[in-house]
Amino acid sequence: MPLRSSFILSSRVDPRLTLWLTSLAGLAALNIGLWIAIARTVPLRTPYVATQLLLSGVYVGVCCYRCLFPRVDLERVCLWDTWLSAIVLGRTAATIAELCFALQCALFVYQVSSTAGLPLLQASALAFVPLAILAEIVCWYAVLSLNHIGHAIEESLWAVLMLMLSAAFGAAALAVHGPARTVMIAGCLVYGVGAALTMAVDVRMYVRRWRLGTAGLSFSLVHGLRDSRHRRHPTWAWDVWREEAPWMTLYFSIGVWTSLALVLL
Repeated sequence: MPLRSSFILSSRVDPRLTLWLTSLAGLAALNIGLWIAIARTVPLRTPYVATQLLLSGVYVGVCCYRCLFPRVDLERVCLWDTWLSAIVLGRTAATIAELCFALQCALFVYQVSSTAGLPLLQASALAFVPLAILAEIVCWYAVLSLNHIGHAIEESLWAVLMLMLSAAFGAAALAVHGPARTVMIAGCLVYGVGAALTMAVDVRMYVRRWRLGTAGLSFSLVHGLRDSRHRRHPTWAWDVWREEAPWMTLYFSIGVWTSLALVLL
């Protein structure tokens, strides 16, 4: 459906979808506002802070775009029938943003390891970006081939990265005092729980879809690239988005807030 018609139909869709989309739009506005506020107030005295701010800006901007133009890659599902909803465009933007976030985490973990004197944590910092690149490769394989097992592997790799980030927050909590320790403990708990939920919910969801063959098709990578550029199925059916809404909401809230927090830590 045309973009304009989609707006007209919004008054007739399931109110749960309307509430969710409103929440995503609110998150996009909030996150942009938070980044601008941080950029105006944080002193850019070190290359570390300046780099974190730049990487966070990319991640926040892409997440705002994805909030406004959500999509389900393998099923080629989107909300708006516009070129901005093209699967290949959204996946490319997400890849850039997620690599920026992985680099943010690596810089933070490396700094924590140096401060706390933990060589094992320093080694894990060097693994962040390579693991993220591997996750993006298998994600692209899934998107182009329509094989959900790629997404299951990707989410498993991100769960490992979350555990590494949780360990870094925990180590940092031992090295600082006062309110900063509370923040670090919260980060440790959030990403420890996040890793467990990713394995228990997201990975299981993609394995189930792989077994059921819900994509319905199977492509070569070249054919899949062409298909991801042109094919999309705009829909406002809540049943289509219901299973995607939880992970997207957490991704565009806690994930983005972590990226912002890493500028300040």
